[in-house]
Amino acid sequence: MVASKDKKNDDALSSFLTVAKSGVKKAGESLKTMSASAIRLEVISAGIAPTSRLSEVAGNPEDLMIGVYIGVSGEMPGHALLIFPYESALLLVDMITGSPLGSTKHVDDMEMSVLQEVGNIVTASYLGAFSDFYRCVLLPSPPSLAIDMAAAVIDSVLLNTGCFEEDTISVVTKFAGAKRSLRGFFMYIPELVSAPVEEAA
Repeated sequence: MVASKDKKNDDALSSFLTVAKSGVKKAGESLKTMSASAIRLEVISAGIAPTSRLSEVAGNPEDLMIGVYIGVSGEMPGHALLIFPYESALLLVDMITGSPLGSTKHVDDMEMSVLQEVGNIVTASYLGAFSDFYRCVLLPSPPSLAIDMAAAVIDSVLLNTGCFEEDTISVVTKFAGAKRSLRGFFMYIPELVSAPVEEAA
């Protein structure tokens, strides 16, 4: 029994890795069209994380983070987040725009636009891969951006969601430039969909 359960877990992990790699390949191709320098995307890990402990996935819950949020409707509605440590997000802006590393010191309208577009591209690519895997329709909304502690960014999504599944799809992605690399943390929090109530005859 234990061996059978372990095999199912291994098969599920293998499936998530395959889906994530498909998504990250699409994201990498799309980023080439907006990036002034070569950026390579790789999947570091992919799997399921307890929704109640999501703030720990990206590191210290009290670390300052930048999160790109995208609501998702369709047959498996939910909430997508792409989170970067604050300093990593600034570095990513430099990598995308071709600026000398360390040039970006804070997030204004231009930096916000760049990060939202990165979030849009990466999320759409992962959702496309998940859509193919689960054979369902997933429709992303326009992105929004939040800057706060990791726990606050994630909790704000959970509070607005109300009812959500116990497990969240989590993908740790490496963004590698010519000289530096950084990590981004993608999360998809499925909504808890209630079964329709049948009317009494």
